[in-house]
Amino acid sequence: MIKNNLTFDWWKEIMYLVRHAGSGVVNTIVGFIVIFVAMSLGFSPIISNATGYGVGFILGFVISKKFVFRSNGHFVTESIRYLIAFALSFTFNLLVLHFALLYSNLHAMASQVLAAMAYTFLMYILTRLFVFNTSRIGIVN
Repeated sequence: MIKNNLTFDWWKEIMYLVRHAGSGVVNTIVGFIVIFVAMSLGFSPIISNATGYGVGFILGFVISKKFVFRSNGHFVTESIRYLIAFALSFTFNLLVLHFALLYSNLHAMASQVLAAMAYTFLMYILTRLFVFNTSRIGIVN
């Protein structure tokens, strides 16, 4: 269905946000399970963490493509865009964390939460507008 680009479907956007939040919860749980299982199998915390984030990256892409945005776009193109969005969002996360730790009176845990919120916000914007933006081709999900 072609939709006028001047109108905004608030309900559709809310559903994207709800699905994105839900997928984030699932992805976080799976990531921690992978990390803790890897550590219990004797892998180092660093290797376990990298493995958990690797699984989370793949799971996040698949859930975002199939469930959150329900995209029928080209798999390779969207996966490359997702990698770019992830890299930008993770870099932003590290910057927010760095500045929060250096220039605020926030506790380290609160700084981590703030950085995670920054990551989540930017990742949603990038996945919505750059990775899975079906409006570029005139399709409404």
